[in-house]
Amino acid sequence: MKDKATFQNKVKVLNKLFDSGCDTEKKLQQLDMEAILKIPNITIPDMGVIMELQKNTKSGKLLNKAIRRIIRDCNDEQFLKTENPEVLLPHFSCHSLRHTFTTRMCEAGVNIKVIQDTLGHKDITTTLNIYTDVTKELKKTEFEGLDKYFDNSIA
Repeated sequence: MKDKATFQNKVKVLNKLFDSGCDTEKKLQQLDMEAILKIPNITIPDMGVIMELQKNTKSGKLLNKAIRRIIRDCNDEQFLKTENPEVLLPHFSCHSLRHTFTTRMCEAGVNIKVIQDTLGHKDITTTLNIYTDVTKELKKTEFEGLDKYFDNSIA
């Protein structure tokens, strides 16, 4: 019976964490959770819908609330399967999905003006300085392409 009470207590704590939007990953580590699942893959059409909804403040808030509920329900389901689940979804929002999507567009080589228009930025410096992150993989790929370019131009 003690195990069931511990389980129910953890579920309550997690629900509060997800609803409050605090640093869930840190809190989960404090609760001895071993692994945290990364944000699942989202298709480009789905992401376009999310970005459009997020532009409207009211829709963005409603969408974030729906995301929190999905995260909570998925994690509750993991707790029902086992008391110490190995995989849990972290807290994320429309805004974090927006950053992730922008980074993925950059990695895919999408033209920066297309990215700017997709995000609805008037000033391209916002797109370049705030929403695009250079990952190690992207940097490596870009320099490999540069090496190939120089090799071909010398030959």
